[in-house]
Order: sequence, then structure tokens, then C-alpha cells
Amino acid sequence: MKKRLSKVLVLSMMLITLLMLSGCGEAEELYYEVDKDSMQNYTKELITQYYNTNEMEQDFYLSDGSELQKTAVSGFIAAQTTDHVGEFIDFASGDGSVSFSNGVDGKVICSQICKYANRDVKVSISYKQNKAFELDKEKAYESLVSQAAQYGVDVTTYVTQMYGQYDDLDMTSMDKFLDTFLAKAYNERPYEAIDCEVSAVYSKKELITQAGKNTAIGMGVVFAVLIFISFIISLLKYLPLLFDAEIRRTRAEKKAAESAAKKQTEDLIISSSKTSVDDDAQTDKLTSDVGSKDLMNDSELVAVITAAIYAASAGAVRGPAYTASNDKLVVRSIRRVR
Repeated sequence: MKKRLSKVLVLSMMLITLLMLSGCGEAEELYYEVDKDSMQNYTKELITQYYNTNEMEQDFYLSDGSELQKTAVSGFIAAQTTDHVGEFIDFASGDGSVSFSNGVDGKVICSQICKYANRDVKVSISYKQNKAFELDKEKAYESLVSQAAQYGVDVTTYVTQMYGQYDDLDMTSMDKFLDTFLAKAYNERPYEAIDCEVSAVYSKKELITQAGKNTAIGMGVVFAVLIFISFIISLLKYLPLLFDAEIRRTRAEKKAAESAAKKQTEDLIISSSKTSVDDDAQTDKLTSDVGSKDLMNDSELVAVITAAIYAASAGAVRGPAYTASNDKLVVRSIRRVR
């Protein structure tokens, strides 16, 4: 018993260790190196530019704008009209408020959570690497060195004196200064915004409820369509009667022939019954006159019944010798009764 408990304890410890190692894995390596703070700030600038547009701006962006402008404006409109997120309040801060991940085709996605009146909204902007940025950055640095040489000072002193009063420029290093300088002066960055995705943040309970509603609606529509299709299929048997006059005429002639044959059979049976009664009366009279002499002749009666049977089966498909007529009269044999 103790050995079994020891094995269970060892296996449990191994499982816990594996879970801890998987949870402490390294973060996903992005397709290219980015300054996350700079990318987050640029993402906030784009959100601020497109989250609250008027009708004139919306018409322009949706018709003649870039892919980024179309997706951003349409996404924010859908968030307001479909998800009813309410008014924009502020950008979320703290853990989980921003994330970076790899997208398709070498893009890096920056996702920023925004606080709205009714619910949070997640805005994800995809960025493509700007491979020409480093070349433009080098050219800008050479231009600053040339301008500093004209004044007889080094480039650092020149940059500090010329641009130190601007709060939008990062003066902590020459590299960061060039990044912010190109962004503010030429709107050029190491990455280029391609498209935007705006989605309201729902809780798990809301997602499960919405999924249940969608499932019920989908199944209801499917069953309704199946019932409608079954009804349409049941009506297909009437199509030949509606579109083929020859079939209608043939069926009408067949029905008329069956009715005439039935009437003819009834007339023959009635006439044969009368003939039989007259023959019986005549036979009784002759018997009384002649005595025990049998003068009854059934050959005519047999011929009449046989003719009635063939008349009843006229126009039908040839079948067995003994068949049932429409009035459920079955003739099994014909014999003379003494």
C-alpha cells in the first residue's frame, strides 16, 4: 500500500513540475525587433484618430481610404451599432492592457484594450516592417552632421540646441531622437500600419449564451428548410398532370373506359338475371306439361356470364384466369347444377 502511494505521489509531482515549466515558457519571439513602447504609443495615436469620426470622414475613409482606414472606421462603427459599447473613456493600463504577437505574412500585431462605457474593446493593428527606414535614418543623420559642421559644432550639440525644446522628440540618445524625428517630421517609422481589427470584449458567460442562441437559430432554420423541401417534393407527383396534356387525356380516357366497362358489366348481369328467371318460369311450365323431362339449357347462361367477365376486364392488363372485378365479384368456376 505504501509503495502504491509513493508512486502516485511521484507521478503527481512530475505532472505539477511539467505544468509549471510549460507556464513559465519564454515569450513568443516576434518576426522583427520593435520598440514596444513606441509601437504602443503609435497604436494609441491611430485609435484616437479613427475611433470618433463624423459622417463626412466616414464616407471618405470607407470609399477612398487605405486598408487601415477602411478597417479601422468600419470596426469602430460596428462596435457602436452592433455591440453597443457606448462612449470611449480611456485606454486601459496595467497587466493585460497591451499585447504583442505575430500575425500572417511576417506582420506584428499590437493589441490595445480600450475602456468604453458599456464594455471594453480590443483594438488590434497589424504592422509590416519598413525595410527602408534604416536607410532613411542614415541619410537623416548624415544631413544633421553636415548642418552641424556648417556651424562648427558636433552633431549632438547641434541637435540639442536645435530640437531640445520639442517635447515630442526623445533626446535620451541619438538613435531614439532619429526615430522620433522621422516619425514627427516625415511620418516614417520602422513599421507600417496595414490593417485594424476592432472587437468587443465579452465574458465567457455571454459568449456561451450567444453561442447557444446562434445554435438554436441555426438548427431552427435548417429544420424549417427541410420541412419546406419535403413539402415541395410531395408536390412533384402533380407536375406531370399540370404540364403534360397527353397524360391527362390518357388518364381521362382510361377512367371513362373503366366506367363504361363497369356499366356494361352491370347491364349484362341484370339482363342475364332476367333471362334466367324467364327460363326458370318456362322450364316449370314445360315440366308440368311434359313431366320429368329436363328442358333447361344452361349453355346460353354460361356464355352470358363469360361475356360479362371479359367485358369487366376490358382494357386492363392481361392477368390470371380468375380475377376480381371492381364490385368484388370473384368467379372461381362455372358448372351446371342439376
